[in-house]
Amino acid sequence: MATTGQLIESFAFIMSLSRFYLAPLLWQAETLVFSGDEAAHCSRVLRRQIGDQIEVFDGAGRVATATIITLSKNSVHAAINSIVQHEPRAADVHLLQAMIKAEPFEWLLEKATELGASSVRPVMTQRSVVQLSGDQLEKKWLKWQRHMIESAKQCHTPWVPQLERPADLKSVLHSLPADVFKVMPSLTQNTCGLHDLSFAGKTSVFALIGPEGDFTSEEEALAKKHGFQSVTLGPLILRAETAAMTTLAILGHELRRGLSTNEPSFP
Repeated sequence: MATTGQLIESFAFIMSLSRFYLAPLLWQAETLVFSGDEAAHCSRVLRRQIGDQIEVFDGAGRVATATIITLSKNSVHAAINSIVQHEPRAADVHLLQAMIKAEPFEWLLEKATELGASSVRPVMTQRSVVQLSGDQLEKKWLKWQRHMIESAKQCHTPWVPQLERPADLKSVLHSLPADVFKVMPSLTQNTCGLHDLSFAGKTSVFALIGPEGDFTSEEEALAKKHGFQSVTLGPLILRAETAAMTTLAILGHELRRGLSTNEPSFP
């Protein structure tokens, strides 16, 4: 049995390894091959060498330690040393985020990854100041996904939230399951706090966050019609990205506390 010192040393070694992302469908049995930005980052930025050990993860709970066997600016081959498959998270938080300006939205995606969101769905609302479509949307979506991967690499989570395609609020509300827990931070008076709700046994929560200027009264009424419960985050008026992070942090804590199963190793 490993001693505490050995466990700490092993953890420190793993945390010191350079991390790289490889999509689940690209994994092979013995050798991992990655190219593009990840290969360039490995060889040209971090200047890893043949024989170096690295960590590779797929964003779905699988993490491998591997040894680089061939390396160029366009491609890296690494032989797998060991693989850990983390258990699925005991509870899922799905963030439905109204579109906001580019810089705060990208920051939000990074923090949503760190705080353990299972998925993020950009939502177009009447007060959304950003409207995207076609090629512009595709480029943005790829950039957003990259932000989330980089955030996962930095915070050492084995999970990358699923990034859904943007859709208008009405379509999103109609697409949600009817029997899941749904919350919506609101400025409406006499709403209860997230801490006042019971999360015992809850395994899936959808959190709907408004844009700059919040939802219109018609949108809020529509969300309530689809089962969303208004909650307050306190007496202050928070920025949209701050409201999202506060909601994710509180939900993560309450869900872990409310579940009867063991807590997962990672958020």
